[in-house]
Amino acid sequence: MFHLLAKYEDDEKLNRLLSTFYSRVSNEVTVKHFFMALSLEKMLSDVGRFNQFLLDRPEKTYTDSPVQTADSATQVGFSSFKEICHHLVEVLKEESIEEEDIPRLVTDIMEIIEESKSESFDRISTVYQVDNINYDNLIEIFSHANIKAVLDEKSILNIRVSGSQTPIYLKLNKKDQQLYFFGKVSCITSDINGLNEIISKANERYPYFPVSALAEDGELYLYAEHTFSIQDGLPTRLMNRIAKQFTVFFESAVRCDQQRILKL
Repeated sequence: MFHLLAKYEDDEKLNRLLSTFYSRVSNEVTVKHFFMALSLEKMLSDVGRFNQFLLDRPEKTYTDSPVQTADSATQVGFSSFKEICHHLVEVLKEESIEEEDIPRLVTDIMEIIEESKSESFDRISTVYQVDNINYDNLIEIFSHANIKAVLDEKSILNIRVSGSQTPIYLKLNKKDQQLYFFGKVSCITSDINGLNEIISKANERYPYFPVSALAEDGELYLYAEHTFSIQDGLPTRLMNRIAKQFTVFFESAVRCDQQRILKL
């Protein structure tokens, strides 16, 4: 999300527009209940800390009608949610955000805000602080979303999302305070041209999820990764959503293998 705002060269723009948005919704009789359990300070903090926990998604995600991602207990009626999103659109326009950037910013901002709202109703915190993030806790976090995760001999989590054929992986780097998801599928042949054909087709069809070739230990792989910082904590619901989305996106790239040269 920040890369969309960077071109406006205004470090205060995000907090300013969010503050205006919060004020308008809070003063609107029909929708003011949306923010009753969420303070402005927490909202600003969470959008700043956790916006990196969103993957780029298909354009259709941003142009369709807005969809609520919060826990069902904290959701509002469809018409109310639509009105709230409209307020955000109007604020973005007033802040001279370009028309092409507005749908993406509305979707991303609302997803983080809904996560903040859900956290406000949690009896036990669902945000893990960096000192408490380890592989055992990651396995437990995934289990709550019915995602199977097993630690291998290389200290890498092998993750299998229910219904998927392609595993993905997660590595924890405590020193750099980073986690990164990655997917890699080996190429049966050593035909780099065939692999590049898959990559070219996948990146054309799914430009929001780039894949590349990886040469490792004498083998070729179709590869993709997403790295994010855990310095400011790890929001577990958003991480589980990333795991599921990453799996879907990587499998879409793998399906571009028309010659069946990838080994699943």
